[in-house]
Amino acid sequence: MDAKEFGAKLKEIRKEKKITLLDLKARTGYSDSYLSQIENGYKGLPKPALLRTLAVGLDISHIYLMNLAGYSDSYVDVENGLIKHEGNDRVKDEKFLNKTRNIDVNLPCTEEMKVENGEQAIRELSDDELRRRLFDLHDLLNMKIDLYYKNASLTDEKRKKIRTILELIFE
Repeated sequence: MDAKEFGAKLKEIRKEKKITLLDLKARTGYSDSYLSQIENGYKGLPKPALLRTLAVGLDISHIYLMNLAGYSDSYVDVENGLIKHEGNDRVKDEKFLNKTRNIDVNLPCTEEMKVENGEQAIRELSDDELRRRLFDLHDLLNMKIDLYYKNASLTDEKRKKIRTILELIFE
């Protein structure tokens, strides 16, 4: 597959997922103009590291993009949790476009709260509330769990800065 065909397929995937170039820019850190150049075949076939970033941004399999770009199985990164496919068979498009999987995540399942007399009480959170909190930035930033941005752990100071910025934007 050449760069133009790859770019056209990448654009098709992005549009199927209802992701704009600006959305993909926010998800990958690459400029929308650069991403547009890739989609229009002006940049050549992306390198494996860029394919991994694009796959995360598009929420699709890195292996699928590697195969789409024509890279051999030797580029598949087993150490980072990617599955190695044996042989020269290409991955079918439909199998990986909407792939989901379950993973185990341990979250605090209780919260401290003040009751009317000013004392502290602990209450257990329901499964629905835990699911919601998993994707609530405010709750995540306040949990005593490891959080990361671009593989760097967020310190308490960085969490505070993020909360301040989000409050300025949303409140």
